[in-house]
Amino acid sequence: MRCDRRLLRDSDGRPVKIVGMAIDFTEDRLRIEMLEETARTDALTGLLNRRGLSINYAALQSADGFAVLALDLDGFKEVNDTSGHAMGDLVLQSTAERLTSAVRSQDLVARTGGDEFVVIVAGDRSTGEAAAERIVARMREPLLIDDKIADVRTSIGGVWTGEKREVSELLKAADALLYDAKAAGKDTIMFQSAS
Repeated sequence: MRCDRRLLRDSDGRPVKIVGMAIDFTEDRLRIEMLEETARTDALTGLLNRRGLSINYAALQSADGFAVLALDLDGFKEVNDTSGHAMGDLVLQSTAERLTSAVRSQDLVARTGGDEFVVIVAGDRSTGEAAAERIVARMREPLLIDDKIADVRTSIGGVWTGEKREVSELLKAADALLYDAKAAGKDTIMFQSAS
């Protein structure tokens, strides 16, 4: 609620009365909150987007460090090419579910582009490596959509740092390791400490 009041005066400037109005702006506030949420999440998967990832990473706390995992889907292009974009969308939604189920609720999961995802794990290096292993294992499970099996897996580039650093810097390092993982044969993990 917002209250506006105004003092009314007569022609000689003497106060006559106070007129007030209460305004309920609940609907406006809810609409603003919905727009803010939409600006931070990916419409297809419901995961964070790049902006949401940056905002949530800024608030993420850990005394043990942070692991940043850059993921790319292996075999996704073939699904889109052979089964169409509707099937591709279902694969992306299933991937989102698999990623969130492979990490803890306090960890951050984002879709940053087409078939590119980022996971940020608060904790020591072994916690980040274990999360990467769980993700790869979950993505190896058969994905049955509309009586078809989509053979989509993931490659991961991961970096760990003991101190909070700029997320863009960590993503750049994780991305470089992702390309190494893909070059090494896909469906694999390349993980190291940030330099």
